[in-house]
Amino acid sequence: MGTSTARRGPSTGAWRYAKGVATRYLSPEGAAPVEAREVVRRYVAALQETGADRGQDLLAEFRVIRKAAQCLGEFGDTAAASGWAAALAAWGLDALAQSPPEAAILGLTSAWVEESGGLEAQVARSALAKGLAKVFAAGSATKSRLDGPALVRTFLADALCQRLVLDLGESLEAAAPGCPEYRQGLARLEHELQAASAALPQDPPLADQWQGLAGWLWTTEVLEHILKTFQDQS
Repeated sequence: MGTSTARRGPSTGAWRYAKGVATRYLSPEGAAPVEAREVVRRYVAALQETGADRGQDLLAEFRVIRKAAQCLGEFGDTAAASGWAAALAAWGLDALAQSPPEAAILGLTSAWVEESGGLEAQVARSALAKGLAKVFAAGSATKSRLDGPALVRTFLADALCQRLVLDLGESLEAAAPGCPEYRQGLARLEHELQAASAALPQDPPLADQWQGLAGWLWTTEVLEHILKTFQDQS
């Protein structure tokens, strides 16, 4: 299939295992199949190994993504309460309220994530764009049906899925017999991660608390829950 979306990840023991599992996940007949959950488990284990080698915990791999989630949470709560025109104005982007949604999304992702942030920033911008598109889908300046906590939950799961696909994409694409099977395989991975994010912590931040400690801790707790869903079974 080619590897247009993939990058060559590390080659340590846990990463070789994760790549092997990703190959078996989408390989044609002849290899023992594995489930989407196993791919995520082995990927999380590989990230954990990388963190340990650097002397840091797993959550440190997602610092930029968690900061982006705080911004999205604040925007989501404002959009749910007052409409997304007001949410744009709160970020000094009120001029974009009359622009196509794509322009507003680009303005927000550029304001929230630095362009030169590397792989994690790339993932954060892509997952933010996907989440924000749902906010703007209702129509011009209308209130969103998705508040901050709901957006943050979906965003974190989607960001982890997109990062997995970038890190293991070479193995996934090489093993898939065709584009339909590849897309179906990615959809199963996304479903697995979204299911892990379904249970939200209690007492989410208020709209004016997202950028502070309360927002950081709540966002971190959501991400921890997603990761532990797979770590506990490793």
